[in-house]
Amino acid sequence: MATKSSRSIEITVISGEDLRIDRKPVKRKTFATVKFDRQSFGSGGGETEIDERGGSYPLWNEKMALEIPVDAMFLTIEVHCGSISRNRIVGTAKVPVSDFLGRYRPESYLHLLSYRLRDGNGERNGIVNISVRVKVLESESETALTSKGKVRIPAAETATFYRSGGGVVIGVPLWSSYSYKS
Repeated sequence: MATKSSRSIEITVISGEDLRIDRKPVKRKTFATVKFDRQSFGSGGGETEIDERGGSYPLWNEKMALEIPVDAMFLTIEVHCGSISRNRIVGTAKVPVSDFLGRYRPESYLHLLSYRLRDGNGERNGIVNISVRVKVLESESETALTSKGKVRIPAAETATFYRSGGGVVIGVPLWSSYSYKS
């Protein structure tokens, strides 16, 4: 079971578009691998089955569950051509974790995302389409909601958000029973 500080995602690698090797369309046998930065594919990552017929427009539509490391910044998706044991990387997409794991996004929200694949030289080499849903842990969902069903952000998380350069500052009025006299 995941600890309170960790989360998991359900990712579906849906399809690829306009996949090329050496500027020529991929003919067949493509698959995708998914992992978080600093992980090897065998430890916590996943891979799709090989699409034998899709060529440059493969359809995998494969769902996998991954544990998000606490310090993860990117989810790496690689699209390969060939067999599992002998293949060539068509392209790689580095997906920022913040694209689907933000402080103000609804829990269990289904994100439909598309990313440009880049080859080893940094050239555009197709697109990968994915969906991501952050799995809600019971202990987190209970502490995040108040009795009225409104989202509550713990002070420690708010401080972390601002330290990491979260971007937008939101003013929250504080009501007091004191009356101010001028």
